[in-house]
Amino acid sequence: MGSFRGVKRKIYRYSTLILFIIFIGFNSFLLIANARRETITGFSIQDTIYAKEKVSYYFNNSLTFQISTDIQIDLSIEYENNIENRQTFFIINNSNPISLNVSSKANLQSFGVIQPPQEPKRGNFRYQYRYNCIYQVISNTSIENLTIQYKKLQYYGLNPESSFSLAIYESNQDSWELIETIELVNETSSEKYLESSLTNLQQDTEYYITIFEIGIVQEDWIWLMVLISFIAIGIISLVVLISKKDYFRYLRTRTVPIEKGAHRLSLDEVLENENRNRIIDLILDEPGIHFNELLRKTGLAAGNLVWHLDILLTYKVIGKKRIGNILAYFPYYQKNPISNVDITLQKSKLTLEILEIIEKDPGIWNSLITKKLKVDHKTILYHIKKLEELDLVHFEKDGRKKKIFPNLEADYFSQK
Repeated sequence: MGSFRGVKRKIYRYSTLILFIIFIGFNSFLLIANARRETITGFSIQDTIYAKEKVSYYFNNSLTFQISTDIQIDLSIEYENNIENRQTFFIINNSNPISLNVSSKANLQSFGVIQPPQEPKRGNFRYQYRYNCIYQVISNTSIENLTIQYKKLQYYGLNPESSFSLAIYESNQDSWELIETIELVNETSSEKYLESSLTNLQQDTEYYITIFEIGIVQEDWIWLMVLISFIAIGIISLVVLISKKDYFRYLRTRTVPIEKGAHRLSLDEVLENENRNRIIDLILDEPGIHFNELLRKTGLAAGNLVWHLDILLTYKVIGKKRIGNILAYFPYYQKNPISNVDITLQKSKLTLEILEIIEKDPGIWNSLITKKLKVDHKTILYHIKKLEELDLVHFEKDGRKKKIFPNLEADYFSQK
């Protein structure tokens, strides 16, 4: 009887194992079945792609177009026959089925665009079109999200050592508009690839998408360094020089909320330390002095200097501001450019980071900030709302985008 039960247990174990293998195999089969490869003779194809399907199309001239979707798509693709060695991957998320037309040419004139748009501009960078492949995308209904990926390989026209940004153009625009582009690495193949996302593409609208190579404009870089120097001088000139005795009296009588964090010192204990006194002397004598200069003149070890600076910053005895690649230190005045951040903002590092991004890139929108900081979009919305309530930002509608601009009339910016 016992041996019979043993046989039954073995049969049960093996049957369970077999069912598990069949289950895994069936699911693997479904995954393989939903990944389709099509070799195309020529430069165009019309096809239907079903929900949860991924299709790779291989055209003449080493052209590869891949598409993945969560809804059904009636797809039409066409390449200009002088384009070669190009690859792209469209990932589409949408609520409704769509009819999508994708065509590619080497330049906009080939699409019939009479007045070519200006090349994109941002800061002190030069954007050059060398990719020789522009996609025109038209859909019969709006597309909620289109993610585009390019393998960053020399074979496909993208030097792995260079920097690139995707850009989009609509016929009612004057110039190409840069799309936030991130560089990722495929963990399986270790290949680099570029990724950008577009949201709320409108129906029956011609969108042109391509890649620009990014380079620094050398002449502008020189002028930028000169400008940074003038900014540093300007900020220093805003600080009213004061004697140490008067400054200590000011620190003891002011009413400024201080969050001590891990420090448990009184203000007198902060001000009476010999090393911190030396640091304060140097900052009062040379407002705008940078870290390396403090290191040299105090003779302190770097770690020790960092510790004392942290105490002085925590107790708002001094303030700091980044100028280019340099951290500059100043006396702390309530109206000083390094201390004019609203108290409600001082408690939120993320809010300040978002404000800095908006200040550096006026006209940016929520999805780009989300990509840049890799934070949930609802969290970003919460902090942007906080900035709006503090009257530090305002919005301007631009087509499908709600662009965000700094309110330069706010005290925060006028005192900066």
